[in-house]
Amino acid sequence: MDIRPLAFDKKFSDIEKAVYADRTLIGGLVDLLAERNNDVRTGVLNILSRVGFDYPQDTRPYLNALIALMDDADAFVKIDAANAVANLAYRYEDESSRAMPSLRKLLDHPQSLVRQEAAYALGNIGFSHVHLVKDLVPRLISMLESGDDDEREAASHALGKIGIIEPQLIRGILPKLIDVLQYSKEATCGGVLFALGAIGLHYPKEVADLVPRLIQYLDSGHPNAVKNAIAALGNIGSSNRELVADALPLIRKHLESSDLDVKMNAKVALGRLGDPAGM
Repeated sequence: MDIRPLAFDKKFSDIEKAVYADRTLIGGLVDLLAERNNDVRTGVLNILSRVGFDYPQDTRPYLNALIALMDDADAFVKIDAANAVANLAYRYEDESSRAMPSLRKLLDHPQSLVRQEAAYALGNIGFSHVHLVKDLVPRLISMLESGDDDEREAASHALGKIGIIEPQLIRGILPKLIDVLQYSKEATCGGVLFALGAIGLHYPKEVADLVPRLIQYLDSGHPNAVKNAIAALGNIGSSNRELVADALPLIRKHLESSDLDVKMNAKVALGRLGDPAGM
């Protein structure tokens, strides 16, 4: 199948279906990254991000090409390349290590959107290979104080992923997270909620007073806030179930959610809490 004409016609959903059906097409997809058409390149990167997450072994041979695109002149290509690398490289320490120099540069890019995607990517890598990102924790913390809402969301989420693995790295930022949460909109507070849950996983008593506030987000109607509040409560409750007992009925309700991420988080959280509904 020749996917090239489909790419220039922007029929990326057709390409994605074809690639999922026949993953030998991945090489031809990667070849399209050499085109000068940025719409083609960003479309291809988005497909590779999804396919690579589901079939990492099939995309691993092409990771160097994706890492190189994080140094592209076009900001949107940088963003989509970082997203693809985040979904693919974190599984492999060697590739994650090769991606780090570019991600470090992107974390100080003048555009907030680029910094955000770099933070998310670093969070993914830190969750699997925390030693590669430990020295960047102060930079991520500084983003909580100087970034916009979306940037704080990305930095918080990254710090949460790192903190799940090495909690002492983020234990001291609890006051900063509380400050950020005070001013965050419900649509952009998911990362902060996730980070609070990461701290609560290891130090439940330190976040005990925040549990009623986390429970309020379960009825917020914003999927990003809901799924991360559920994850946070599941983490906190896995160490001390009694702290989150009042949340259980509301979490059970979300097992019927039409949002797949919310539904999955509810099932996982209930399972961690020993609730039969999550088994």
